[in-house]
Amino acid sequence: MMKIILGFWLDSASYPDALHGQEASAGTVVTGFNGLLGILETQLGLTIPKQSENLRIAEWQEMLRKHDNGNRLYSPSYQTDSWNTARELLRRRDELVLTGWDPTIHMGGSKWLELLGELEQSNQNRTRGLPDRVRALLAKLNEPVQVHIDTITIVDEDETLWDPWCKQLIEKLNHHGVEMVKAPVEKENQEEPTTDLSLLKRVLAGESLSQEAKGDGSLLLVRSEQEWDAADFLTSWLQEHGNEQTVVIKDEGSLLLDELLHRRGVAGAGAEGASKWRAVLQVLPLTIDTYWNPIRVERMMELVTIPTSPIPGRIRYRLATALANHPGIGGPVWTEAIEQGLGHYEEAWVEEGLDDQEKKKRRKNLEEKLDLWVRHEYYDPNEGMPLETFVHICQKVSQWAASTYQRTHDPIYAQAIKHAQEVLDGVRTLGVTSVSQLQVGRIMDSVLGEGAKLSHYGEEAAPWQVVNHPGQIWGEADTILWWGFLKNMSGPSIRTWTVKERNWLKEQGVFLTEEDVRRRREAASWQQAIRYANRKLILFAPAKVKGEEIPIHPLWDEIRYAVVKDHHTEKKLTLDPAEWRKQPSVTLFEEPFERVGLNKRNIPEPIRTWQVPEKVVIPREEESATSFESLIGCPVKWTFRYAAKVKPGSALSIPHESLMLGNLGHVILEHLITEKSSWSEQEVRLRAGELFDELMPKLAAPLLEPKNSIRRDETRRHLQTSLQQFFKVLHQAGVQIQHTELELQKPWSEGVEFKGRLDLVGETRTGKKILFDAKWSRKPSNYKERLEKVSIQLTLYHWLLADHEDEELPVAYFMLRSGHFYSLPHEDFPEDYHVPGPSLLENHDMVRKSVEDVWTQLQQGTIIAPGVPSSDAEEAGSFASIIDPPCMYCEYQNLCGVRRLTT
Repeated sequence: MMKIILGFWLDSASYPDALHGQEASAGTVVTGFNGLLGILETQLGLTIPKQSENLRIAEWQEMLRKHDNGNRLYSPSYQTDSWNTARELLRRRDELVLTGWDPTIHMGGSKWLELLGELEQSNQNRTRGLPDRVRALLAKLNEPVQVHIDTITIVDEDETLWDPWCKQLIEKLNHHGVEMVKAPVEKENQEEPTTDLSLLKRVLAGESLSQEAKGDGSLLLVRSEQEWDAADFLTSWLQEHGNEQTVVIKDEGSLLLDELLHRRGVAGAGAEGASKWRAVLQVLPLTIDTYWNPIRVERMMELVTIPTSPIPGRIRYRLATALANHPGIGGPVWTEAIEQGLGHYEEAWVEEGLDDQEKKKRRKNLEEKLDLWVRHEYYDPNEGMPLETFVHICQKVSQWAASTYQRTHDPIYAQAIKHAQEVLDGVRTLGVTSVSQLQVGRIMDSVLGEGAKLSHYGEEAAPWQVVNHPGQIWGEADTILWWGFLKNMSGPSIRTWTVKERNWLKEQGVFLTEEDVRRRREAASWQQAIRYANRKLILFAPAKVKGEEIPIHPLWDEIRYAVVKDHHTEKKLTLDPAEWRKQPSVTLFEEPFERVGLNKRNIPEPIRTWQVPEKVVIPREEESATSFESLIGCPVKWTFRYAAKVKPGSALSIPHESLMLGNLGHVILEHLITEKSSWSEQEVRLRAGELFDELMPKLAAPLLEPKNSIRRDETRRHLQTSLQQFFKVLHQAGVQIQHTELELQKPWSEGVEFKGRLDLVGETRTGKKILFDAKWSRKPSNYKERLEKVSIQLTLYHWLLADHEDEELPVAYFMLRSGHFYSLPHEDFPEDYHVPGPSLLENHDMVRKSVEDVWTQLQQGTIIAPGVPSSDAEEAGSFASIIDPPCMYCEYQNLCGVRRLTT
C-alpha cells in the first residue's frame, strides 16, 4: 500500500524528499494536492489527456459569441476584447465548479451567477479542466471504490488554509479508510543558547520577549546593489559550507546566478523563468506583424535576421542588407535582392546536376516560401486580414516548425507547433471572415504567455537541496539560503464575488475560498523558512534585478518588527557583499571564507604607432574618395578595412534617419531631373509630394508608422520646399543638369585607378561643367565648414570631373533638408551662396601630397593612429593629418584603443 506525505506546496520540489534521511523508502511519495489528484485518477481509472487552457478559452469564446445578442452582461466587454472576456468568465466558472456549484441545483443568486449557469448548461461537450477533474474524482469517491493508499501524513500545520475542495478530498479519503496522520511539530530547544534565529522563531511563535538581535550571523540579510555581488556571496557560501543539510530557495532561479556557479565549478540551481522572446517562438508573431499596414520594416528586419528565420538562407541575408541600406519593401533594391538570391540557388542546382523538372519543382517551392514570408499583401489593421490568409500563415508556420523538429528534435519547435495551433483555434472561434490586428494580438499574448523555459538551465546534482518556494520545506535543515528574497510584483488578486453572492452560495452549501485565505496561506509558507532553519537563515535581496529596482520581501518587515528595535540593530543583520568581496580571506560570524586573489592585468594601452613588415601594406589597384578620406584621416583605419580586410562587427539594422532620408531625397531629386529639365515652383511642389508618397514605402517605410506621422509630414514639407529652391536657383543661374550618379575613373598614379560616383553633374551658361553633391543633414553648417577648410570628397570629385589639371570648375553642396547651397567662389554660380575657402586646385595638391606621404609610411612599415596622442613630440610631428581623425564614428576604436581614452 502507498504512503503519502502531503503538503499544500509540495507538488514539485520538496525538502526533505521521501527518504527523509533513510537509506531506502518503498511506496512513499511526497506530493501536493495536484499530485494526489493524479495518483487517485490513475488508481480509479479517471485519467484523461492534459488539455490546453487556451483551447478551453477558445471554446468559451465561441460559446459567448453564439449566445451574444448585444444585451448580455458581458456584451460590452466581448465587443472590445472577446478573448480576455472569455478567459475571465471561464475563470469565474472554474472557481465555482471547483467548490461544488451545480447550475441545475444552485439556481439564482445574482445575474452573473444565473448567466454562468445558463452558459454552463449549454456547454455539454466542454473540454475538461482541473475543476471538472476534481468534481469527477469526488463523485467517484462517493461510490464504494478501493483506494490503494495506506496513510497520508499531513505536514501542513494549519489545514484551515486549504481550499475547500482539498478538505473535501481528505474527508472522503478518510471515509474510505485512509489513515490521516499529523506530522509532529518540531519544538524549539529552550536549553540551547539564544541566537538571533531562535529569538525570531520564539517571537513568531507568540512569545513576548524584550530581547533584540545581536548580529551573531544566524540571521543575515545579504543586501546588494546588483545581482552579481549577491550571487558571488551565495556561490562562495556553497563552495565553503554547502552540504546535505543546506537548502537553497531559488524561486524561478537566475541565469546570472547559474552562470556564476558554473564559472566557479559549482552545480547550477536551475533557471526556470520562461521567455517568450525565444527566436523560434517569435516566428509566428513576426510573420503576422509583417502583414499589416503600414509596413513595419523593423519587424521584417527581425524576421530575416533572427537565427531561426524560416526565410531561405541565400535570400534573407540579401534582404537584410537591402533593408539596412534602403528601409522599405517592394523597391528595386528589394526586388533585386530576391532575384539575386533565386539566381544563386539556381546556380547551385546546376552544380548539383539536377534535371529541369527537379529545378522547376524547387523553384516553385522557393517562390511559395517567398510569397508567404516576404512577398505578400498588406492589410488594414482595423478591417483585418481574411481568415483564410491567417489560417494559411498559421499552418505554414506549423509545417516549418514540424519539419525543423524532425531534423533537430529540439522541443522548442514542438512548442511553436502547439502555439500556432492554439492561436489558430482561438481565431477560428471568433466566427469572423476577417480578423483584426487587435483580435490577433490579444489571442497571441494569451497563447504565448510567458513563453518557454530555457531547456539548458536545469537543476544539477549537488550535495545541497534546491526548492522553488519556502512552503516546499517541511523538515529541518542546518542552513537555509533564500535567493531572490524580493517582493512578488505580480500585483494583488482581483475580487470576483460580492459579499451578497458569497453569502448566497454559502446558504446553498457552496463554500468559496475565503478572500483572506490565500494571503494568510502565502504568509504562513514564508515563515516555514524561519521555522525549519536550525543554525542559519540567509536572505539574498539584490536591490536591482536586470536593471530594475524591486522592493525587499514583505517578510523582512515581520522580522524587523520581531527582533529589530532600531536602524543600528538592522545594520548588524545586514551584509553588503560588494564590500566583503573586496577583502582577502575572512572569517564571517565564525565561518571562514578562503578567497584567492586574481592576478592584476592592466588594460592594454592605446597604440598610436603600429609596426608591420615593409612593403606589406601597399596601395590598392582601385581607390575612391571614401578610402582616401579614411587613409588621410587615419592610416590605421584604412589598413584595417582595406589592407587587412577586418570587417566591422556591427549587426544589420535599419539605417540612421539621416541616411534613410538622404537616400529618399536623392531618389526623388533624380526622378524630377529625369522627368523634366525645367519645372515651375508649383509643379515641383506637387510632383515632389507625389514621389514622396510613392517611394516612401519602398525606401523609408518607418515614416509610415503612426508614431512618426509628425516626422513624416515635416520631412515631406522640407523636401518640397528645398527642391523648389533647387530648381529655382538652377534656373536663375542658367544651370542644366546633364547627369545623375555619374561614374568616372582616372589614373591616380602608376597601378592605381581612382573611381567615383558623382551625384549631379550639370552645365553652366558658359558651358563649364558644374558638380553638386546633395546631402541630408540637420546641421548644414557642418558642410559649410568643410568648404572653408578642406572637403576631401569634393576636391577629388572636382579633379575627376575636370578635363585639365589646371581647370577649376564650380562645385557646391546642396542640402536636401533645408534647401541651402554652399559653393566655393566661382563666377558661374551666384555669389549669394559662396563660401570663402581654399581653391580646389590647392586642395588637390594638398590631398595628393598627404596621400603620397601616408603611402610612403605604410610601405616602410609604419602605421599611425592620429587619434591617439603621442608622448614623443618628434614622433608626433612625423604625421600631420589635413583633416581631423574620424574617431567618433570609427568602428575600430577598440582595436587601436582610442575608445579607452574617451570612456
